Amino acid sequence: MITPRITMTRMQFGLNFLLLIAASSINGNQQISKSDALKLTPEEEMAHFVNQSRMVTCSHPDHPEVRLKWRNPKNAIISETKGRVHIEDKGDSLALIFEAIARTDQGNWTCEVDVEGTATATEGRVTVPALRKSFKMIVYEPISFRDTNTVQTAVEDKDATIRCEVKGHPEPSVSWYFNGQPLFFSNNGRYSKLADGMSIKKVVQNDSGEYTCKAFQISATGSSFEEKTIRLNIKHKPYMPPWKKSISDAYGYVGGMVNLTCEATAEPPANFSWSANNKKLTPKSHIIYNGRHVSMLQIMIKTSSIFGKYKCEAKNELGSVTQEIHLKEGTKPDPPSLFQLRGVNSDTLDIDVGATKSHDIPPDPTTVIGYRFELMPTDEYLKSRSWDHASRRDFDVADGATYLLVQLIPDTKYLIRVAARNAAGLSDWTEVKEFSTHPVQPHGTSGSSAQPTDVCFKFVWLLAVALPAALSITHHRFADLTKGRF
Repeated sequence: MITPRITMTRMQFGLNFLLLIAASSINGNQQISKSDALKLTPEEEMAHFVNQSRMVTCSHPDHPEVRLKWRNPKNAIISETKGRVHIEDKGDSLALIFEAIARTDQGNWTCEVDVEGTATATEGRVTVPALRKSFKMIVYEPISFRDTNTVQTAVEDKDATIRCEVKGHPEPSVSWYFNGQPLFFSNNGRYSKLADGMSIKKVVQNDSGEYTCKAFQISATGSSFEEKTIRLNIKHKPYMPPWKKSISDAYGYVGGMVNLTCEATAEPPANFSWSANNKKLTPKSHIIYNGRHVSMLQIMIKTSSIFGKYKCEAKNELGSVTQEIHLKEGTKPDPPSLFQLRGVNSDTLDIDVGATKSHDIPPDPTTVIGYRFELMPTDEYLKSRSWDHASRRDFDVADGATYLLVQLIPDTKYLIRVAARNAAGLSDWTEVKEFSTHPVQPHGTSGSSAQPTDVCFKFVWLLAVALPAALSITHHRFADLTKGRF
């Protein structure tokens, strides 16, 4: 007898609820029919970024037993209970879940009373008012760079496109910079702005460098800024340095060694090859050192037949360039006739080798153009009896100059030898001499009366010798490189 009573109670409740709804509608009671009878939580309108998550619940505070449903901006009912966008029944509310918000989710999402579901649940056939409440989903997409490589290439003398595809919502504004300086776009200029980057008309090597793509995004809730730096490399055929001649001379002597150098800048880097008398020289038969933009052929001159014409070719996929070097017989220079100490302090030895430079007569292959010093602490030499690990210092000739060996160890004995250098190579070494650096002087203590103090010595040498010598050395080092000498 208990079961029929429960059944009657449920039927009576459903009928009473439907009658209440019908009566309210007939009597003009707006409590249930008002659209704000439904409650959304949270109620405030919020902006979200792509891939963020969100949950909005919908409920009827006065009648939690009412069945509800959600519609998307296209008015389609959301029925999925799992997935990126789905609903979850919380008992007294219906939740709309966004696991990962997408740009397509922007628009009005609507919660409404499920009239048929509510009527079925209450087992009645009375019409239930359709209550609705919506919220607007605002979706922002942060700035992103798509298909934008940090290193891009272009071909010399052809139009180039630098790709920088910027995405975002609201749509970002884009500006461009080259090596830190702003670029300006005009209808007739070399630079043009594209939807996915920028273009340059007929690029040259000076167009290589860093291009920065800067994106700005402004919305109702704030602003953001992102940038991407792109390195543009210009592919070009090999070019010789502007100071190099296509035909140059080098000198050597029988029994000596000579280095022939070949330089060419190229992108991609060139492959170097050497030949003599139309015969290719290979690393198996010759010593060849290759760098990124330079190649060096080292030749041991065993007989006079080694002298002659040598050809270097630098080649990449865009072209090639050749250089011819005439290796001529010169004379081995004599070693310096003068080799003496002129000054000393705690970390410096000043050596005089009787350097002279004639300004009236142009230099010929026999003219001494520099000196090579080798030095090492005496204690180290006594351990090995070898100069293999000696420190090497090269100097060019400066008229009347002495040569400063710096950054030495205080209070240390050094063994030193010198060789002269001309266009053909190095002389024999002088006899080995031993010189000692001074101990470090305490602060405020004067040096020996027979020698200049550290400060005075360095100052006088800087004004009288170092500055003119440095300028001369810089000039002659470039000259040596063009003559194939390291």
